[in-house]
Amino acid sequence: MRTAATLLATLWMTGASAWAQAVTTGDEVRKGHHLAIMLCAGCHLVAPDQPYAPTAGTLAPPFLSIAQRPGTTIDSLRNFLTTTHQGLDKRQGMPNPMLADFQIKAIAAYLLSLR
Repeated sequence: MRTAATLLATLWMTGASAWAQAVTTGDEVRKGHHLAIMLCAGCHLVAPDQPYAPTAGTLAPPFLSIAQRPGTTIDSLRNFLTTTHQGLDKRQGMPNPMLADFQIKAIAAYLLSLR
């Protein structure tokens, strides 16, 4: 019985780890698109179907441009979205959007789907 419990715990932990690293699904991309429209479209051109133009003008790069950068990866997006790029020395930088992990994962999945 103890061996079965240990095996079950190991399989559960392995499955959770694999889930976290899983290839993004279409559903995750759709969620990311929706979140990006709601949270990012005020400054970025997120998608051709966004309901309004960015109010920041041309300061924030379009998502397509970000997606096509050679260094854009899931890790680089996670790092960028969890730090601030705005301060006294750089007033026009992007503020930390204070996103939850699931939001970062979904928005990054959408952004990388634009490649």
